[in-house]
Amino acid sequence: MFDILAGKGGLQPDQMVLRDRYAEGLAAYRARRWDEARAAFRAALEAVPDDEPSKVFMGRVDDFAKNPPPADWDGAWRFEHK
Repeated sequence: MFDILAGKGGLQPDQMVLRDRYAEGLAAYRARRWDEARAAFRAALEAVPDDEPSKVFMGRVDDFAKNPPPADWDGAWRFEHK
């Protein structure tokens, strides 16, 4: 998932925090470190409360913390039904 935050050199301080915390959250998510991922996405949302990608990943982290993906999970999210 990609989200253009600003033009070159146009990132605001809160967007920089969002970018950095989101990247941390995504790395932790892919490594199945659910608590770290949750904390990073929460920090991203503190910086930019309406960031939809961070909200989506917070929900996925909560789901996977309760029902972990299979051992061969490749980090991708797959829809099982419409």
